[in-house]
Amino acid sequence: MPRERSLHVLLLIFSSLAAAATAATERIPNATTTSSPCPSYRCGHAVDIRYPFWIDDGNASSASHCGYPSLRLECRRETPVLPLPSGDYAVTHILYSDRTVSLFDLGVFSLSNTCPLVGRNLSLPEDSPLSLTARDANLTFFVHCSFVGIPAHLVACLEGDGRHHSYVFRDGDELTPPYGYAGLCRDVIGMPVLRRSLLGTAGGTSSPLDAVVPALNMGFELSWRPEADGECGQCERAGGLCGRRRGTAGHGTTWTFACFRAAAATPATWIAPKSPGTHALLLPS
Repeated sequence: MPRERSLHVLLLIFSSLAAAATAATERIPNATTTSSPCPSYRCGHAVDIRYPFWIDDGNASSASHCGYPSLRLECRRETPVLPLPSGDYAVTHILYSDRTVSLFDLGVFSLSNTCPLVGRNLSLPEDSPLSLTARDANLTFFVHCSFVGIPAHLVACLEGDGRHHSYVFRDGDELTPPYGYAGLCRDVIGMPVLRRSLLGTAGGTSSPLDAVVPALNMGFELSWRPEADGECGQCERAGGLCGRRRGTAGHGTTWTFACFRAAAATPATWIAPKSPGTHALLLPS
């Protein structure tokens, strides 16, 4: 009898574990079970790329990808590049614990130029999880203007015809032209830079231009927020990782939302990879 009772107890335990496994599966909507749902990537030698970022390798036969659609990176000549509506930006560092990414505008970067390459206003995708951080500041360029401004802010190397002038101002400059002056210029462009790249120049005796080119080369920082709403928010709250799966509809190819998880019987927690080339795993919490 004791032996029969022990077997009965073991059966009850296994039944409970099986029920828990089923419940855990049902908690994650649209879940795809896989042992390595979200790979990590290396592009070059400096940047560790993993969820919610991902590398688009251009492989038309890829059946799925794991990561936020707006955090898609391209690997170009061993440089990770983030395409944005305003242009292409090279990624130099991703700090996952702080949810920040460091990058610079490929359209203005130059190690040899002493004259700033004035690019374009930063534009982020609609509903993007990305935003500027408190560590960023703006350099505002008034380009090809018909007014005569303060000589210390003059960017003489941008002048073309001798009758129009270009100026640059930092956040906090007291003598920034009134907003109405924008109509007297061909362009007014605000470019984000790291605030620390301007330390020692604002309010000092040096020309603002002294820091402009190095600041543009150093780049700026964006933060990203976790998805809170919709399918992805629901997926992440359940311990899953968001992505998309390729499907076919009619004569074309469509991408549909997918929630990836590891083969774990209990609610899962995402554990970041500790070394290059490893995969992010969903482990029991």
